[in-house]
Amino acid sequence: MDNDNVYRKIQDFFGSMEDNFSVMEEPMDVTVQMQYFEACGRIRGKQKDEEILSKKDDLMSAGLPVKEKRTLLMQMAGIPNPEIFRAIEAYAKQPDEELKEWVQLALQENKLLLESHLLDRRQVFISTGLGGKGHKLRYFIVLINSMGGNLQPFQQEIVLKEIKYALNRHNSELEKIHFTNNYTTMRVVVPISSDLTQIFHEAIDECNQFGDFLSPDFIVTNMKELDEQEINKALASRNNPAARLEDDFPPVE
Repeated sequence: MDNDNVYRKIQDFFGSMEDNFSVMEEPMDVTVQMQYFEACGRIRGKQKDEEILSKKDDLMSAGLPVKEKRTLLMQMAGIPNPEIFRAIEAYAKQPDEELKEWVQLALQENKLLLESHLLDRRQVFISTGLGGKGHKLRYFIVLINSMGGNLQPFQQEIVLKEIKYALNRHNSELEKIHFTNNYTTMRVVVPISSDLTQIFHEAIDECNQFGDFLSPDFIVTNMKELDEQEINKALASRNNPAARLEDDFPPVE
């Protein structure tokens, strides 16, 4: 199954859920997210809810080691209880430095679990490296200059105009854009229900009405913002599969 088909199946899945999902808004290292959910799977179910609830105020204790706070935080996050949520919320305002990302994950998970419990309606938590807004996901995009080198000022104006127009038509947003040698990078937020690849194919086609200066291929990821070295490696992989990024950020074709 190719990347485009996978993306559309994801859209169909979440589109059928209506409003029964929540997006983690803050950008967060995917490795931290994996560590969090793997650790939750290991430690939960070993203590009764009542025992964990009785320890909730320990999160704010300066005397409790960070390692123990991390364990308590993960245990608490799995219990749909308003007191638990308020305790996590209070700790999130002044967390230990090492647990800043963990408490955000715990807070979001517990909030969703509590809503599911109170509303008797299953909720799904969507978390990506770049986060999102409401029911939109954030993406990092790289448009490739077809002739190499920098775009001319009038070409940059065309790209900015057409990208903004295409995104606005789909209730999407351009957060930032940067023109550099050989390519253009941007960060956007797009509704899960919208076809991101189609949006950019159409925008590129419109830009190329003025001179075919953009490649029809582009790079898209919601894992993180790529640096120059990662982008160059991804660009090299277009013609050399052996040069593929380890984290695999292939061009969309």
